[in-house]
Amino acid sequence: MAGKMILTAFRCFFLFYFCLFFITGSDQGYAAGDSTNAKKTILEVFDYLEEAHVSRPDADELMKGAIRGMIDTLKDPYTDYLSEEDFNQLIDDLEGSYGGIGVYLEGQADYPRVQEVFPGSPAMEAGLKTGDIIKKVDGMDIRGWPLVQAVEKIKGRVGTRVILVVGRGDSELTVELKRSHLNAPTVESKIIGHNTGYIDVKSFGSATPEQFKFHLDKLMAMRISGLVIDLRDNPGGYMDAAMEMAEIFLDPETPIVITKEYDGTVTRHLAGKDVKTVRVPLVVLINSQSASSSEILAGALKDSGGAALVGEKTYGKGTGQSLVRLRAGGTLKITTTEYTTPLGTRVDGQGIKPDFEVVTRELQVPFALRILEPQPKQIVFKGSTKEVLIDGDKIPARNTPAVKNGAMYLPLRFTLEALGYVVSWEEKSGVITARKKDAEIVLPAAGNPLFNGRELSAGSGVFIEDGVSYISLDLIKKLGYAAEQDGDLITVRG
Repeated sequence: MAGKMILTAFRCFFLFYFCLFFITGSDQGYAAGDSTNAKKTILEVFDYLEEAHVSRPDADELMKGAIRGMIDTLKDPYTDYLSEEDFNQLIDDLEGSYGGIGVYLEGQADYPRVQEVFPGSPAMEAGLKTGDIIKKVDGMDIRGWPLVQAVEKIKGRVGTRVILVVGRGDSELTVELKRSHLNAPTVESKIIGHNTGYIDVKSFGSATPEQFKFHLDKLMAMRISGLVIDLRDNPGGYMDAAMEMAEIFLDPETPIVITKEYDGTVTRHLAGKDVKTVRVPLVVLINSQSASSSEILAGALKDSGGAALVGEKTYGKGTGQSLVRLRAGGTLKITTTEYTTPLGTRVDGQGIKPDFEVVTRELQVPFALRILEPQPKQIVFKGSTKEVLIDGDKIPARNTPAVKNGAMYLPLRFTLEALGYVVSWEEKSGVITARKKDAEIVLPAAGNPLFNGRELSAGSGVFIEDGVSYISLDLIKKLGYAAEQDGDLITVRG
């Protein structure tokens, strides 16, 4: 079965996974009991260490250490103490403003891949291209690094330089870039397919709802027949921004999200009474890095708006954080809220499952188009190249067609997902199952395949090589699809 590429696809600026609120003022209430004595003890230890320890510790460092120690006991990765610099960086990242080279990166098992290059950015000026592989940063080989770690290494202060070793095809090149101040838009849009709108939401900043409405209005004026909202790799942001965007598509007083606060208060957040609902068929794209506010929007549109979710299960970050500006300086980011979807689905630690699991990232948009524009597609493989045309649009594939015993075979998962199937593999039995609305294909490890329960005589219709499954052109024809080979071109229609 096709090996599943580890796909984390963070942006080239790192955002924490969070939903954010601001708490004004810093006079917080404390629980009764021993809290007074506990605070006195902390101050007493602080005084003794500052005055009597042989190292003569710095008071500011002691303070930070005490805060870190308290936070660590919570075992909550989302509660944190932020210095003024950290706080400013957090807000800048959230709003799409940062110092860097101007690329979006996609995480892979070995090295990150350039997914997009910003126009006019240092990366574009240096000649970086989509598909480039980043192998070294300032002399350090980053093979196997978590994407967030690689991103942080590439980012930096405006005006500083970074040297990258980039893989491109079979060659490598070294480029030196000067980091600049970048303002990446949090929302982008375009028309895809015949008449479908597409809106990519990269994060949930304070201006994101306004930007989203602008792009939506522009698309609706073009009389789109459906809309794809892309939340893949969107790590979250302001919870209010997600709710404001969700209610655009919901009936008045329809639930958006259910929250449970630190004091036990449960609130069903509803769309406003006077909202003017936008009526358009919806598909939402999600993946393992769609988190927090992304999960709020996806959950609301699925449960209350009738949207179909396509892609992979979301991150599973079902808590919200508040920002408390401390009187003595710094900011406390503290988990104060847990939330579920409108139908009560728990998100934290579990994520939201898609209605249609499509593992191949490059096919998630074409799959969404199949839902919104269900007419038959034409899929053209170009022989030994990793380039496929779906209705004329170039889609990169990870594997090329193969010839075995004189017969032509196509990459199984890619081909079936391109035909609109949700593909699953049972590791223990080795059975591959592909399903869509009106069809089910069962491909056992041994024996003939089944199509809607009917056995097909296909001989060696499937084989596996280097962990990748292939399906024969002959079997595709027996499944009822028009398939033909003309020299180096293999065309499948359906």
